[in-house]
Amino acid sequence: MERRKILLGSGAALTTALAGCTGSGSNDDDSDDDNDDTESITDNDSENETENSGNETENSGNETENGDESDSEDSDGTDETASTDIPGFDSSKLSLESDKVSVSSVEQADSTVDVAATSGITDYQKLYAELETLAEAHESAIVDTEAFADAIDSIDWVVDHDAKRVVSFSVKTDWLVDYQNGDLSAEALLENVKSTAE
Repeated sequence: MERRKILLGSGAALTTALAGCTGSGSNDDDSDDDNDDTESITDNDSENETENSGNETENSGNETENGDESDSEDSDGTDETASTDIPGFDSSKLSLESDKVSVSSVEQADSTVDVAATSGITDYQKLYAELETLAEAHESAIVDTEAFADAIDSIDWVVDHDAKRVVSFSVKTDWLVDYQNGDLSAEALLENVKSTAE
């Protein structure tokens, strides 16, 4: 009888011990799973942070590019180009058929167009010979006669050689209009221009 009680008691103790081991084993598995979950969450967070920081870098790069573009547009002087437009006149077309005299700059000042030119010669007679295409050059540059005549009274030229003035003269808008209408010849226009020379 005592022996049976001892055996039963031992069996119960063994079962309890085994149950405790199993529980602790399952807890170990759970903790491993928890660790795995923690690691995967940490990994995901790290990846997300890396991606986000990459996106922020890209965005800041885009902002920099956009900033550069807007700055370059301002520095390009788009507004300045618009403000120097001469009504009815295309300054890029104002060019003499001469290899001795070339136009350096064309700017509007109120009702006058100021033309700066450089010359490879200083002799007046030779210089005037280079100006034979003056009428045609102005006619090519005037793209809207009415708009030009309404805004501009004259085109004033200053011709320099080695930074020293050679001659200055004026081309009146009225002469150019008469030339375009066939009321003034190219030769007569040039003679009028010569009369203004200084």
